Amino acid sequence: MSPPAVADLSKDAPSSGSPPVPKGWTAKLVNPKTVQTMLQYSTGLTASLELAEDKGSRYIFLSGRDYYLWNTASEQGWHILNVKSRDELYSNVAKGKGGLKLEELKDYGDDLEG
Repeated sequence: MSPPAVADLSKDAPSSGSPPVPKGWTAKLVNPKTVQTMLQYSTGLTASLELAEDKGSRYIFLSGRDYYLWNTASEQGWHILNVKSRDELYSNVAKGKGGLKLEELKDYGDDLEG
């Protein structure tokens, strides 16, 4: 039997005292395997999805111990510097603009162009 097309990643987080999923974002992801494959192809990083923007084009994923933000519309990505846990991620995303300290990822496709 194939895995569900929708995954609720927030269930992985401890329920007592954990912050809620930030407003404007969801942990209920449609086709998470397809998105993870796209993120890996786009960034070169193994992607474990954490959040997707509601009605938007941004995804936040975990690779190793670091969190990353990827915008599928602009094809730009950033390493999130001030988050080391899911609780910190949810709290800092909920703060809105300025909640995340970001470092732009190098363009993964640059080495393929002539």
